[in-house]
Amino acid sequence: MLEQLQQMFPNLITHHDEPTLNTLTYNWYVTPDNDIIGLPKAELTKREHELLDILLSPYKANQPPTTDREQQWMDILFHQEIPKQMIEEKMTAFHFIYFSLSDESVDPESFREAINGLFPRHTSILWENNHEGVIIQEDIPSSDDTVSYSEIIEVLTTDFYINIKLFIGPTIHDIQYAFDLYQWIKKCYHHTSRYNHGALHYIKAIPYLYSINISENEQKLMTYSILHKVRDDEELLKTVQVFLESNSNTTLAAKKMYMHRNSLQYRVDKFIEKTTIDVKQFDGAIAVYLCLLMRNK
Repeated sequence: MLEQLQQMFPNLITHHDEPTLNTLTYNWYVTPDNDIIGLPKAELTKREHELLDILLSPYKANQPPTTDREQQWMDILFHQEIPKQMIEEKMTAFHFIYFSLSDESVDPESFREAINGLFPRHTSILWENNHEGVIIQEDIPSSDDTVSYSEIIEVLTTDFYINIKLFIGPTIHDIQYAFDLYQWIKKCYHHTSRYNHGALHYIKAIPYLYSINISENEQKLMTYSILHKVRDDEELLKTVQVFLESNSNTTLAAKKMYMHRNSLQYRVDKFIEKTTIDVKQFDGAIAVYLCLLMRNK
């Protein structure tokens, strides 16, 4: 799309061309390929401006990254470029929290201060447009430091007089997958927004995602995001599938697997420990089972 736009608008510039965004003379947009482009305001007709607002996402040009870390994340998520520093860090875990605000007039700096005050650890914030963006949490909270997303929504709603939706993505352990999984999580949010009345966790969204027509690559991203920590342990995956197909009845599953009941229970507990997904609970069970079926297919 970028090449086509460049042919239509010869004076188009990109974020790479102009690191400091000129908002006085340019309108800034994000293309479907996540290129950030600027078009001269004086050269756009009213009709062109209306069409661009429909085809592209207005870019929140007055909120460029405010920290070096946010700039690094922007390179990854918007340009598919992983900075050398982030590769060398060998980050062990991070996740994306996609947010959507009902009002575009929220002051970004005030929003940033509120988010940093609500999250127990350092976060980065990138804006997709005037009312949507992503919170990036690099240090996954411990069980004693768990974020209450319902409380966060309540505080933000009270402070800013807006409605806010959060889509909490899965824990990611490989920076190489960050771009693809971010695009997938963003798509997941939009597919499930009608079912989201506040905060929706990725695990709970799986049944809704399974019901839509998704590409083969998106199917792989879904199974990776759920099963990546155990994807090479065929025996463990088989055990969990039999356990779930036995209505989570350990004794029945053990008989089917010709195993001692304690051995099967050990494997199920091992799966839960490695993936942090509790397959003994309904949400975890259905998400894992659907991913196992998709993987086997």
